[in-house]
Parts: sequence; C-alpha cells; structure tokens
Amino acid sequence: MRRIRVLSVSFACLGFGLSPGHAHPHEFIDTGITFRFDDRGQLGAIGVVWAWDELTSMLIVEDMEMDTDGDGELNGDELQRLRDHFGRWPDDFGGDLYVKQGGKAVTLSGPLDVQAEYRGNRVIIRHLRALPQRLNPETAPVIVQAYDPAYYAFYDLVETPGIRGREGCSVTIREADIAAAQKRYDQLLGQLTEQEIMEEGKYPEVGGAFADEVRLECDKRE
Repeated sequence: MRRIRVLSVSFACLGFGLSPGHAHPHEFIDTGITFRFDDRGQLGAIGVVWAWDELTSMLIVEDMEMDTDGDGELNGDELQRLRDHFGRWPDDFGGDLYVKQGGKAVTLSGPLDVQAEYRGNRVIIRHLRALPQRLNPETAPVIVQAYDPAYYAFYDLVETPGIRGREGCSVTIREADIAAAQKRYDQLLGQLTEQEIMEEGKYPEVGGAFADEVRLECDKRE
C-alpha cells in the first residue's frame, strides 16, 4: 500500500462498464500547501490541506458509520475519530508530498497537529509536515509536488501555496502536461492484465507526471 486507504469499501463500482484506462483516479482531493519558516528564516514545516470530493467524502463518512442522522454534520466525537484515523498513517504511506532541493529528496515528518472538518459535504483534513533538517531556501529552490504514485488519487492544487514567517520569497507553479501524462499512463496500464488490476490493485506508478510542480525561491536576507 503506497498511500493511506481512506475506505474499506471497494471502488470497483466506480469503474463498472468502463475500460481500466477510464476508471482512474478514484479520489479527487483539492490540496493546499503553506510554507512555514522558523525565526532564523529556515524552512521548518509545510502545512497541508486535503479536501476530498463529495462522493469520496460521503463514502468515508458512511464507511466509518458517522452522521447517522443524515444532517450533514459531524459531532465532536466523530471529528475526533477522523483526526485519529488520518493522524495514524500506515508504515508504507509517505504522505503523498514530495520535497526536493538541489535534486535531493528531503525527509519529512509524519502528520502533526491534525485537524478535521466536515463542511459542504466534504471531509477536510489539515496537518503539518515538519522538516527534521531545516532548509535554507537561499542556497537552491525548494521543489514540491503532491501526488499519489499510483494515481489512485488526484491531488489538485487549488491555489498558489502560501508563505508564512519570511519575506522576500516567491512561489511559481509549473503545470503538469496532463495529455502527455495520460498517454504514458494508458500505455503502461495496457501492459497490465485485468487480474493484476482488479485482484492485485496494480497501477502504473506515474502519478508524479500528473502533478504540478511548486517552486519556492527566496532572496538572500541582509
């Protein structure tokens, strides 16, 4: 398992009657990113917001047996259950957030300060990913992507990432070439058998090709 499985229910129904190439992805997650600097001007953490689409949110709530009265609201205990669920990641799930500087992967902590909402029929999870080794953004740009390698989920950056704790920094976004990524995905998917897809859950790990690239740059501090 390469990402957190939010549901135990099967998503096979979502692809019923469709070729495998059109049954992907299954989850759509509006994503927000905020760069957080410490008092020395070093990048110390990245804030992340995940907001699932309404269909997936409904399935999450039903699968966890919440909102049993159907009023579209969760009580305090139910929100705590969401915080607990999304605050405990499987050992083989890295959080679908990838950070690099100077071509080298940057280590991130697990989820910290997890918060949960259920608003507008959508499950919304906020958390922090700390950087055990702080980054100096003056030495080289910091590159960030949010994606599921297997493209089971699609993380859509809904706005320009925020910056907190430091001035003189800017963010640019290089949008993914979705057409090229889809072509590559379909080619690789065509090499898998139906049994591998339906029974073994195998999918081409090309999620990064569908992900926008966030580039953080900062001027030198005087």
